[in-house]
Amino acid sequence: MKKILLILLFPWFLNAAPADQSSLTVHLLNYIASDYAGAVGQNHQVLDAFEYEEQVEFVRKILDQVRENAQLKGTQIENQIVEIQKKILEKAPPQVVKQLAEQTSAALVQKMGISTVPKHSVDLASGKILYEQNCIQCHGAEGMGDGPSSGNFNPPPTNFTDGKLEGKGPFHFFNVIKLGVPGTAMAAFDHLTVDEMWNLSFYVSELHKGKKSKLSSENQGFLLIAHQALDDSLKAYQSGDFQSARNFAVSAYLDGVEPMEPKLRVKDSKFASQLEQSLMQIRKKIEERVPELELADLANKTHGLLEQAGQLVSLQTPSLWFMFSVSFGIFLREAFEAALLLITLLGVVRSFGNRSAVIAVHSGWGLALLLGILAWFFSGWVLVMTGAQRELLEGGVSLFAVLLLLYFGLWMHRKSEIGKWRKFIQEMVAMAKERKNIFILGSIAFMGVFREVFETVVFLRALLLEAGGNHQLALGFGVLTAFTLVLVLSWLSVKLSARIPVRQLFMISSWIMFFLSFILLGKGIHALQETGLVPVTEMGLGFRWDVLGVYPFTQTLGAQLALVVFLLAIQWWDSKPFGGPAKESAS
Repeated sequence: MKKILLILLFPWFLNAAPADQSSLTVHLLNYIASDYAGAVGQNHQVLDAFEYEEQVEFVRKILDQVRENAQLKGTQIENQIVEIQKKILEKAPPQVVKQLAEQTSAALVQKMGISTVPKHSVDLASGKILYEQNCIQCHGAEGMGDGPSSGNFNPPPTNFTDGKLEGKGPFHFFNVIKLGVPGTAMAAFDHLTVDEMWNLSFYVSELHKGKKSKLSSENQGFLLIAHQALDDSLKAYQSGDFQSARNFAVSAYLDGVEPMEPKLRVKDSKFASQLEQSLMQIRKKIEERVPELELADLANKTHGLLEQAGQLVSLQTPSLWFMFSVSFGIFLREAFEAALLLITLLGVVRSFGNRSAVIAVHSGWGLALLLGILAWFFSGWVLVMTGAQRELLEGGVSLFAVLLLLYFGLWMHRKSEIGKWRKFIQEMVAMAKERKNIFILGSIAFMGVFREVFETVVFLRALLLEAGGNHQLALGFGVLTAFTLVLVLSWLSVKLSARIPVRQLFMISSWIMFFLSFILLGKGIHALQETGLVPVTEMGLGFRWDVLGVYPFTQTLGAQLALVVFLLAIQWWDSKPFGGPAKESAS
């Protein structure tokens, strides 16, 4: 029997590193969840005495090992395994044991930080090559267990197309590849890297499903991750593990869709928003604890959207004019906010008459631009980052920029209301000499520009991956044209601002900073929503304006509304004859 040979895993299990022990525990819990039904029937009857004894032995050894692990001893996970052991000894119905084992497996994954999806895009082309090099001799070209050497082994190689493997995802195959099955011909593939193991496991999973995708390897890899995470989310929800269900739903977007999003938005921004909205809906439904059928229906619709996404990104490379116009539009859009911020800052600091403040602003945006150039030319680190890391970086930078903009904007606004202008000029000059304020000016310039540079690199990198030859030139010309246009308009705007009286310049600049704060506040909170750190509550308004940072969610709109109310309250207070800065005019 194939399964009894798994018992030979335990000598290795006892001497393995904690991370490997945990992985094997998860693997065996999943094994119990899927195979207990072959040992015990619905009416507590033993269907196969030999297999039943295996199940008893497995759970006993798992429990012993958990109790030897300092991180797991005395935890809820130990209690759950005790409960599984109790149910197996009682010969409980298969569904009961299956649900308990799946819940415990998911809890262990979360507790020990075991990754159930790859950190990088899956490369199925690499997986196919690895399969041909390592597996085809035993499992056959189609994975049916009929390779040239298959007759030499007992038990025979696994038939990946067998219906008994239904529900086995890439994580299952990853564990088999990583750990092997001692005592059988299935050895641990420890000569492979972790990424290679994931590539091979996803390829085997596709053989199991009988799919032959026509997508590019990279795009297909991201979609496979999204599909798998979505399936895992539904399974966790059905087993009652709602936290893991939510985590998998977040992973479906961050690890599967978010890396492809720039390509989707270039080809159909409306569809990209629809797909993102659908995945957020799944998280919302999980939090609302809706009936399983309702969540399954939404998951099926989302699978359909993922298939459409695959078809969309696999369309042939667009025309040269399209590539030029898209790169021009992306750069111009992202540069607009940064240019508006810099024009405002430079107009203000030049009124100080302090060269150090001007240098601070130029140093801030120059450093942000330099980091963007380094990210583009040297490592492509932006694309190597996980989706969660990208969104956290964008969200964190945006919200910090909001604080700096509000601080400086409120300072200018309140000073422009002072009755004695001469006193204000004296304070302004003194302020410009303070190092902390010069540092704040440089920080505002850096934060505002870095966020836009970061997004530009992500979008243009995605375009570049699909562009070749003349298309790369068209992309470059689009960026160069947009940059030239922004540069010329910015220079003209700075010159024009020099003609505006300082007091009016401060008032205008303060409201421009408030406007940018409004935009970045919405974008920052939405980025954190995509990581799952901030909940998502739809308002059913049916609109979305990414450029303005306006999204149809209670959290983003609520924060922006609170900001508007706060600023209006400041305006009202300062305008009162008995309050705020107006009192200073009496001197």
